[in-house]
This record gives sequence, C-alpha cells and structure tokens, in this order.
Amino acid sequence: MNLPLSAPHSHRPSMATYPPGQDLRNLTTLFPHVEDDLLMSIIRHELPGIEVYKLDSRRILESQWNFLEVSVEDSSISVRPTPSASELYHTLDSLLVPLNAYFSILCLHGLANGQPPMLPCHFFRYSSHLVKITAQYEWSAVVLYHLASFSRRCREMRAGDYTGWGRVDMDLMEEFLVPNQKHSHPKPRKNGRQR
Repeated sequence: MNLPLSAPHSHRPSMATYPPGQDLRNLTTLFPHVEDDLLMSIIRHELPGIEVYKLDSRRILESQWNFLEVSVEDSSISVRPTPSASELYHTLDSLLVPLNAYFSILCLHGLANGQPPMLPCHFFRYSSHLVKITAQYEWSAVVLYHLASFSRRCREMRAGDYTGWGRVDMDLMEEFLVPNQKHSHPKPRKNGRQR
C-alpha cells in the first residue's frame, strides 16, 4: 500500500511513497545525484564494487568527466585509462562515503520490500569492520579485501540474503589482509629507550 509522505498541499513531489524506497521514482527523489541505471544496478545487486565511487556526491563531475582528456591546443579528446582501485579509493573516507550511500539505497529498498528490520545493522557492522581493519592492515590490501567481500555479498543478496554484511570473511582476511599487516614501530620511552 502506497501512502503519501505528507499532506497533499506539501511541496514534496507527489511521486513519493511510504515506505520510502518502494519504487524507483521514490529512490530518484531521495538520491537526485544518482542516475536511474545506477540505482537499478544497485537494487538488482549488479553494481561492481569498483564503481561504488559513483555514489559519492563530491565526485559527480569526476565520475563523468575524469576519464576524458581534452586538449584545446590541438582540439583533441582522448580517453584516460581507468584508474585502479587504490586510485579511486585512496583513503577510508573515499570508500566509506559512497559505500554509505550504497547502503542507504539498499536499506530503503530492502526494508520497503520485506527485508527484516535488522537490515541496517548488517551494514553498520561492515562499516565498523572496515574502520577496524584499516587501522591494522595496509590500505591497498583493505581495498582488495573490500572488493572481494563486496562481490561475495552481491551474489548472496541476489539470492535474498543480506546478512553476510554482518559477518567477517575469515578466508578473505587470510588471503588479502594477514600478509599485509601494518608493522608497528616500537615507541621510545621518555628516557630514550624503546619499549
């Protein structure tokens, strides 16, 4: 049953429904910077993990134009090579901001379409897990681990299971993270000796 979000005289678009996320039109209203085809790939669980950066509203122009190089001098246009994962996601912030937008879209759509109320908790756990492992492992390894986890989660979500976001993938941690643990340097004591 679709109920309006507000009274008929409101300034909100009439296409809004409750619960939010029940249809694509409502999602496009809530996420105006996200293209319809991108929204569809998210709710179908087909968006490759490497492309989540497209959800970062701070990088809208970059995602559309960064791969074109225009030369005014000789009137040429060339395509730059696609950046690597570590170039796209060079910090935790550059990964978490668009990932949180991705999770928001999944939450709205999933909850509106019968997913259990615990759904957001799985996403919170995963975000927290990323923060923790970033402190322990080299960033490039964290990005590779995330992309492998993301791919696995998409396969599970296509089968209707969103709970994997709340689990730690020990096999992927062993493959990507354990060999790339950050080395801690002993802290000098106040008297000059190392601990």
